[in-house]
Amino acid sequence: MTLLKWLLFYAVIGWINTAEVKAAETLPEGVRIIKADGAEFQLRSAGLEHKGPAVVLLSGPNEHWHSDSGWFALLQPVLAAKYRTYAIDRLGQGLSSEVNNPSYRRFAEDLTLVLTELNETEILLLSFASSSVSSLLFAHQNSALKLQGLLLIDPDIPLPGFITLYKGYPADWYKANLAQLLPELKTGVWTDRTAKKLQQERQLVQKLVPTDYADQMDWAYFDFMAQQRLRIERQQNRAKEIASYADDLDAYQAQPFYTKRPVSVINSDFELQKINQNPEQKTQLLAWQQEGDGWSKQQAERSGGQYIELKQSDHLVLFQQPAAITEAVDWLIAFPVNK
Repeated sequence: MTLLKWLLFYAVIGWINTAEVKAAETLPEGVRIIKADGAEFQLRSAGLEHKGPAVVLLSGPNEHWHSDSGWFALLQPVLAAKYRTYAIDRLGQGLSSEVNNPSYRRFAEDLTLVLTELNETEILLLSFASSSVSSLLFAHQNSALKLQGLLLIDPDIPLPGFITLYKGYPADWYKANLAQLLPELKTGVWTDRTAKKLQQERQLVQKLVPTDYADQMDWAYFDFMAQQRLRIERQQNRAKEIASYADDLDAYQAQPFYTKRPVSVINSDFELQKINQNPEQKTQLLAWQQEGDGWSKQQAERSGGQYIELKQSDHLVLFQQPAAITEAVDWLIAFPVNK
C-alpha cells in the first residue's frame, strides 16, 4: 500500500482526536506525553545517558507549513549518539494538546514550563525556520537559565523586508478567512490535498537523506508524525498558526540581537529555488535573501557564534546535511560557558 493510501486509510478509520490516537497506537520509541500547566506536550527524548547540556530541538515549517518534530527523524538519532536530546512539539502539533490560540510566541512561554518539568537547566536550543521566533523570545525572557547557546537553522529574519514579505500571502489570507475556514476544514475538504503534500514531502526527504546516514533515518517516526498532520485538528491548527504568524513576527521584530551567549546560524540557499520559480518577483526575493544573509551574519558575529553558509542546499537541510549541523552543535557545546 502506498503512503498516500495509508494516510487516507488512517483518516477514514477515524484517527480523529489525540485520545484515540494514543489508545490505538503504541507510541514511538522515546515518545511520551509530559504535562505542564494543565496542557500535554509530546516529547521525544533520546541519548538520555549523556551528561552535559541537553540539546532541545524546536521545529518550524517547510513550504507546506507543516511544522513538527517529524523534521528531526534523522537529526535527533544522529545527535543522540553524543548528547541528551529532546524534541518538543508545540501545542496543536503531534500528540500535544489542542489550543485555541497556537503561536510561536506562546511556545516561548510554554517551553519554560516544559523544561521545568524535565528539570533541565542547562540547554542548547536548536531551532529550525520559524521556531527561531520561539527560541530568541525564550532566550530574552530567561536570563537566569544556563543557556549554552543557540543554533538557528534558516531562521526567520526580524527585519522590515522579511516582515512585509511574510505577512503577505498566505499569512494574510489565513488571517482574513480563518473564521470561515475552520468549519470547512472540519468537513475534510482539505484532507486529500494534505495527503498529497505529505506524499510529496516523503519523496523529497527520501532524496535528501545521504546514503551514509540512511541507517540512522527513523522512517517509522517520520511516518507517525505525518499521520498526525493529516488529522482534522492538525489541519485546523496549521491554519490557526499561519493566521497568528503576523503577530509572532511583530513580537519578534521588537527584540534586539541576542548577545548573552553565542548564536550560530546555518543558512541554506533555498531562496534561490523560490527566485527561479518566481522570476516576476526576482527583485523583491533577492532583496529578501540578501537581508536575511546580512542579519544572520550580524547575529552570529555580535554574539560570538558561527555563521555557516551551505550552498546548493534544500530548506529541509536537517535531512540533507546532518554532518554540518552536528559540527555546529559540537562547536557550541564546546564553547566555554563563562566566556
